[in-house]
Amino acid sequence: MAELKNQECYDKDGKPIGWLSRSVAVVMATFGVDKKGRLYILASQRGKGTPDPELVGHWNLCCGYLDFNESTLQAAQRETFEETGVKVPEVCIKDGGWNDDPKGDKRQNITHRFYAMLPHDIDDYTFSHKNNEKDEVGEIKWIMIDDIDKYEWAFGHDEIIKKFYKELVSFK
Repeated sequence: MAELKNQECYDKDGKPIGWLSRSVAVVMATFGVDKKGRLYILASQRGKGTPDPELVGHWNLCCGYLDFNESTLQAAQRETFEETGVKVPEVCIKDGGWNDDPKGDKRQNITHRFYAMLPHDIDDYTFSHKNNEKDEVGEIKWIMIDDIDKYEWAFGHDEIIKKFYKELVSFK
């Protein structure tokens, strides 16, 4: 076992402010169907204001960090609304488990994953950039499940989509 060490962090004046620790993140895979019954995933393109310049233009599921005084479920709903304008009803959301592998993310985030099947046709949902962080989100759209491999995805979200798609199909 490796020696346990807490890494102290300091403010700009050199005053200790606490320990460096891993952050809790959330991701929401939101599925929907069109009038013909074809399955889609809600996705957004990473904008020029995202913290990872190498991922600008890549596609992702709605994701972000847990805020103070909210549950991971609330965070996933909030991030989805902030990034796309789509409100996902709690009754539609399934727990997709956790990823806490420190080697699976360059920031070593601990990520709670969720997935949902929206109750209405995808044409009933409108997108909005109103609640986005500045330049965080580019294009927002529904991507047909059969087409996800045609897109370049951030954070391995294409693999998450495929995993949750298999879980959705097994419930039918």
